[in-house]
Amino acid sequence: MKEIAPENSFGTYLTIKNISNVEIYSKTGIPVSDLSKMRNGEIKSIPAKRLYLISLISGDPIAATLEAVYPNLLLVHEIDPASNKIKATTTPVGSVLFSLEQHTFEIISYKTGIKLSRLRNLATKESAVILSHELYLIEMACNRKPGSLFDKLFKGLKLNSPTEQNRLQNEAED
Repeated sequence: MKEIAPENSFGTYLTIKNISNVEIYSKTGIPVSDLSKMRNGEIKSIPAKRLYLISLISGDPIAATLEAVYPNLLLVHEIDPASNKIKATTTPVGSVLFSLEQHTFEIISYKTGIKLSRLRNLATKESAVILSHELYLIEMACNRKPGSLFDKLFKGLKLNSPTEQNRLQNEAED
C-alpha cells in the first residue's frame, strides 16, 4: 500500500518567493510538468533532493524551506515507545538507561508513522527516493536540527551552471 504524503504549502512557498517553474527547471533540470503538478497539489510527494535544490534557488536555509512547505507536519508519537527491556523489576535508573537506546528503525517508524519496510528500503535500495516530508519527520524523531540531514545527504548538490541554465531556459521558452 502506498504511503499518503501530507498536505504541503509548496505552491504558496514558490509564489511568495516569486520563483517560476521555468526558473527552477533552468537551474535544476526538474521538469516543468512535475513542478506544475507539485505547485498545484496534484503531486504531494516531493523528493527531498528536489526540495533541497529549490531551497538553494530561494536562498533560504533548508530548515526555513521545510518549515514553510510543511507548516503542520507533526510526528505521530512525540515520545519514544517503552523499551521492551523494562520489566517490573527494573529500577528507576534502569528505566532511564534503557530509554537512552539509539534511534532504531522501529523507534523511528513508531514516532514518524513511516512503515518499517519503507525505512529498510530507503536504507538498502539505491532506487528508493526519500521524500522531503519523510526526511523532515526523521529529523524530528531523532531530535535533529531541521535541515541537518538534508545538508548531510545533499552537501555536494549544486544548481546547474549558468551555461546549462541558459540552455534550459531557452528550451522551456520554445
